[in-house]
Amino acid sequence: MEIQATKALHRRGIDPILRAYGFGALSFLGPRLLGLIFAKVRQRKGRNKSRANGKTEEKKHTGADILRILRQTLDIHRFPAFCGFTVTARLILQPLFEKLLSADARINPGGNPAATALVSRHGLASFSAGALAAAGGLQLLNARQTGDAGRTLDLTLFALTRAVDIVVGELWERRKDRRVRAGKFNKLDSSIGYVADSLVFAVSTAVIMFAWFYYPEKLPAAYNKQIVNIAKADHRLVETLRQIRNGDFIYGVTTDVPPVLPSYCTDLGLPPAWGDPAQTIPIPCEVVHGGQTKSCELFALRRFWIATWKTAFPLYLGLNMVKFLRPRRPAASALLRALFEAVRSSAFLGSFVGIFWYAICLTRTRIGPRLLKTLDPLAFENLCVKVGCLLCGWSILVETPHRRTEIAFFVAPRALAVLLPRTYNPRHQWIENTVFALSSGVILTVLRHKPQRIRGVFGKLLRKIVTE
Repeated sequence: MEIQATKALHRRGIDPILRAYGFGALSFLGPRLLGLIFAKVRQRKGRNKSRANGKTEEKKHTGADILRILRQTLDIHRFPAFCGFTVTARLILQPLFEKLLSADARINPGGNPAATALVSRHGLASFSAGALAAAGGLQLLNARQTGDAGRTLDLTLFALTRAVDIVVGELWERRKDRRVRAGKFNKLDSSIGYVADSLVFAVSTAVIMFAWFYYPEKLPAAYNKQIVNIAKADHRLVETLRQIRNGDFIYGVTTDVPPVLPSYCTDLGLPPAWGDPAQTIPIPCEVVHGGQTKSCELFALRRFWIATWKTAFPLYLGLNMVKFLRPRRPAASALLRALFEAVRSSAFLGSFVGIFWYAICLTRTRIGPRLLKTLDPLAFENLCVKVGCLLCGWSILVETPHRRTEIAFFVAPRALAVLLPRTYNPRHQWIENTVFALSSGVILTVLRHKPQRIRGVFGKLLRKIVTE
């Protein structure tokens, strides 16, 4: 009996806490150690080999950096402690709230069979325990915060998007069940469910790409760098689009702000006058194409090809092959499936880039002037970026449905972060705490009572970590 009780204690209490803390530690350590390794590799490549003491100094600094990261991992105000604290607090508070609440089977006397676990006694206890535990965990993360608040905003927005997905998904399933029973579920309803994740991704990427063009300071530096590497757009071309939006680049007028396109044209071997708005109206497509071709179609295909095979394919192939780093020999069918998945994901990214650039060309020179004849050329220079931002995200349809879900809810919190201030007055911290607590309460409640509602890898990971 004592052995069984000990096993039950581990299974229901200690094991989830250890798994949560371990997950938090891996999430905290992994990116930092990899970043340190890559930084040291870059330092070594750029270091002058003639310096005799270079290697010794590097080892000392590397060791000190690793120790610093390990000490941060054990800090009570870091992410690993947050994960462990939140799960511990939830396990302690759950039975307490169940005792405090009424012993009735349902809080609502109506007995609605469609009611979810959130309106049951156990469900309300789970929500209360999860929300309070998450609020305490977030407070722990921000306990040493100095200056403006906003350090945990990304975590809060991630929880919010997942909670909204759960609630909207539950409401949609109820509606679907009612319409199926009534024989009213039609192709339009099916289409809405099919494109929902794609719509989330398309809107999110539209916000992010628009911010990259006109408000790059709203994006993290690493995010800006990734988009630059994928888009392959010269900074002078992007700066010109910003000048157009700010009114510093006007066709037929010489403004106080000198244009940057003439130097770009010179580097491309094109006439510098093509980049001067006082001399050339509108900017020739060949300048937008980087001097590669006059054809908008060939340029879009070239962008698609480069983004697919040179940029994305090596990355996705490596990610898909990681699963085969096991001792046993993989089956040929599994290798082919991994190769196909890498090609599909690479085509998605290539389509994203190709659609973006082709939408710009179609709007400013091909279709736009024919449909909207009253607009002047400068208006199309503003409109083309917006159209490109709106259309490029629909490349997600190349991916499989489950991959669309993962990608959409990876990008959505970052789009929300663009719309909100990155830092704010600490006196408004209670708003973030409340949003995070309510969102986490929904997630942890559904995880306990209806775990299949949490979609994707995130749901599978949570079930493995928190399952008692």
